[in-house]
Amino acid sequence: MKEISFNLIDNILVFGNAQLSTQLLKALANRDIFVFYFSSKGEFLFSLDSFRKENFEKQRSQARASFDSDFCLGIARKIATAKIGNQLNLLQAFDENDLLDQEDFKRFGDALVNLEQARSIAEIMGIEGRLAKSYFYLLNLLVIDGFHFSGRSRRPALDKFNTLLNFGYSILYSCFMGLIHKNGLSLGFGVMHQPHDHHAVLASDLMEEWRPVIVDDTVLGLVNRQEILEEHFIEKEDGIFLTPEGIEIFSRAMRERILEIHHYVELDKNRYTFLYAADQQIKSLIRSFEALDPAEYVSSYTGGGKDGLL
Repeated sequence: MKEISFNLIDNILVFGNAQLSTQLLKALANRDIFVFYFSSKGEFLFSLDSFRKENFEKQRSQARASFDSDFCLGIARKIATAKIGNQLNLLQAFDENDLLDQEDFKRFGDALVNLEQARSIAEIMGIEGRLAKSYFYLLNLLVIDGFHFSGRSRRPALDKFNTLLNFGYSILYSCFMGLIHKNGLSLGFGVMHQPHDHHAVLASDLMEEWRPVIVDDTVLGLVNRQEILEEHFIEKEDGIFLTPEGIEIFSRAMRERILEIHHYVELDKNRYTFLYAADQQIKSLIRSFEALDPAEYVSSYTGGGKDGLL
């Protein structure tokens, strides 16, 4: 049994059938600490929060901006540019045996040029989506035997590597849900993805550029260092899933990655944790909502904004 101060807790993630007492949930609500529930398969289920962080003045600016097509196009271009740049950096960093060549990397440079010329969000997402197929094809070439995969498979995951990606993306999604709530914004007004049902579209928008940085990097590192093994997975009729030990290994690795200090913003010499960087990024988005100016938004790959994160 280990005691942890509330002051050290940002969010709580609950997997499987673990339970929290009513007393603890009340204490967490009083401190505006969010609780996110996941299935044992790593699928995000729901979250609990006190809703005391809602800021309707901020949300009014957010809603106005989300219906401005030129503004949304500008933010979407910055998000997609950062994501593709981060994907390229990841492939170059893990290509220690020179399995990839300049022609492979050129696809990413070409996509970045095409993004600058895109005139609609649909065009931007088309460019990003087509490149994603190449990205995951190349990523597969860098994976050790036993974990190779053929493209993305979401739910259910059809292979071990996608099982880890899906789990990691669920955790990243919950992180952004918490940070968005913390900053008083609405989850339902985004700039890139279309709303449907209870989908937190703004969280989906903001996590895009961080997928390669936080999740893909963690998964590839765990697999290639053989810190997670084939024995940590179980195959069922409805897909491939992590064992309890596998969940513990992967959750710990994700937690460590999220709390590590890194140089996240290209033009900013300072180093931050991911949570701090993402929080400051959301604050820059709020400024861009209020000014209706995409230039205020700070993206990780381009440096963005006028003075880095701060």
